[in-house]
Amino acid sequence: MLRRSETNDPPVHAATVLVVDDTASARYLVTTTLGRLGFSTVIAGNGQTALETLRDSQLDAIVTDLEMPEMGGEELIRAVRNHRDRRIRNLPIIVCTSKVDASTLATLARLGVNAVVPKPVDVRLLVEHAIKLFKIA
Repeated sequence: MLRRSETNDPPVHAATVLVVDDTASARYLVTTTLGRLGFSTVIAGNGQTALETLRDSQLDAIVTDLEMPEMGGEELIRAVRNHRDRRIRNLPIIVCTSKVDASTLATLARLGVNAVVPKPVDVRLLVEHAIKLFKIA
């Protein structure tokens, strides 16, 4: 059963989002927010685990941090955008990061990131981007 979010946004149709962040509290905030919109979530603590999850799961989008151990978000995004599987290559990507300087934003735009949400995570902006990505009225 889909629940309406506390922000009174409409629930979306079930979609599964991969949430990638090495910080448990950030993963919790993002998964809880998306869950209130009706999304299912799968979590990964770094980019390497995320790539393994992408190979083994049917996912609809990615929300990722940039700064993580083992494989950071930028490397993950490059791997996704260059993946041989078109389904993975074309996944929508939202980046949640504290790095919102012009250079980082330009790099993310070149990599084909769909949206950027500043950290600490701006929940309303995350909701807005999720709704736009899935074209929910």
